Amino acid sequence: MGYISPTLAVRNMKQTIEFYKNSLGFKMGMLFPDADNPEYADLSKDGMVLMFIPAENVGIGSEEKLGVGVNIYMQIDGDIDEYYNELKNKVVKIAVDIKDEPYGIRDFTVEDIDGYKLTFNQISKTIKSCMSCGMPMAKPEDFGGGNPENLYCVHCSNTDGSLKNYEEVFEGMVNFMVSSQKMDRKTAESAVKERMSSMPAWSGRA
Repeated sequence: MGYISPTLAVRNMKQTIEFYKNSLGFKMGMLFPDADNPEYADLSKDGMVLMFIPAENVGIGSEEKLGVGVNIYMQIDGDIDEYYNELKNKVVKIAVDIKDEPYGIRDFTVEDIDGYKLTFNQISKTIKSCMSCGMPMAKPEDFGGGNPENLYCVHCSNTDGSLKNYEEVFEGMVNFMVSSQKMDRKTAESAVKERMSSMPAWSGRA
């Protein structure tokens, strides 16, 4: 699997670097050519990297707005509530307050000094995850057999709530990734095998 590192065009490189380091707690990576006149910088949080370049270097005029329609989704480590409170105490602009989403994610959104939005998220601690595929189960109908005590989701369960066999779950997940995420079959199979190998239901088998 590959990875993606978004590049954001910004008005003031020094102020942006300071904001991401001191306000959001990102770690400094590469800086080019030097700290006094940066034309490129990358900063990271929990292994996720954002790259920054001056807007004028890519032909974006001073009258043009930055950050419009851009929202970067970042799944973080640590305690998300502690991080949220830390940013609030630093008077970081909170665009969307912290909340539990109906699909099993707890998140909040901040806005940086150029208007780019970053949504920090984690799997909600109040919502169970399927022990077979990891899908969040928030509503009774998400659970196998409609039973909120079931360890497995409706997609990994038979109609009576019992767990399907490995091959059935594997095939269902592969078909989902091929159809919804437009993956080729080989890539989807590899991703599903890796995913299932980390799930308690299939530990040591996948």
